[in-house]
Amino acid sequence: MIAIFGAFSQEIIDFKRQMTIEEVVAEPVCKLYRGKFKNRETLLVQTGMGKERADNAARFALEHYPVNAIISLGFAGGLVPELKIGDVVLCSALLCAPGTEPKEEKPEPLVPDDNLLSLASQGAGDRATRFCLGSGVTVLTLDSNRQKMRELSETFQAHIVDMESYWIARIAAAWQIPFIAIRSISDNMQSSVEPFDQIMAPDGRLLLRKAVFCFISHPQYLANVFILYRHTRLAKRNLAAVVGQLVSKI
Repeated sequence: MIAIFGAFSQEIIDFKRQMTIEEVVAEPVCKLYRGKFKNRETLLVQTGMGKERADNAARFALEHYPVNAIISLGFAGGLVPELKIGDVVLCSALLCAPGTEPKEEKPEPLVPDDNLLSLASQGAGDRATRFCLGSGVTVLTLDSNRQKMRELSETFQAHIVDMESYWIARIAAAWQIPFIAIRSISDNMQSSVEPFDQIMAPDGRLLLRKAVFCFISHPQYLANVFILYRHTRLAKRNLAAVVGQLVSKI
């Protein structure tokens, strides 16, 4: 069984639409859809945003289902200028920005399964979608501020930033299950989509009161609603194409 993990409904909706769903499980830690995708036994998992939700969702899925391959997917911020909106990045290494605790050990880099990375590269190369191999850094808090993104780029020499891939990879490594992270660019340092890091709940819901206050206080941010819609539409389309090709080859 292939397990596909995404944080938000918009990241997994195209896979859900193409699945023959046999079971839906709503748990406090995640929501799961079990069925067939590309004629493969598939578990589609909506984790919610961040370390705790990704970690708990991965543990629950592996404890209750016979998973033998893991794909972590979703949107990401681009940290290098050559990455454009909608580009797909196959993560060749996953890094983790350390937390605020001074005694916290520096997390070790994680690498994906060679076979999955090879299959994903072949599948992506069969399509017109722009893709590349690159490293990703996972952070504990979402911040689309351009200066923060620039600092991440300089510190980690990473291509993309997200909030879940490293934690799911760490669980996969502990269970010795082949893993790959695939991300599509929804914003970058040239086209930041502030202030959505301030008005979204960990499960992806819009925090309405905060959103109303934010848009009243900063009406210029309203344009970002339409920008984000265009960006995520392109990102999820390209993501679905590349991941669909990979699943069909596994």
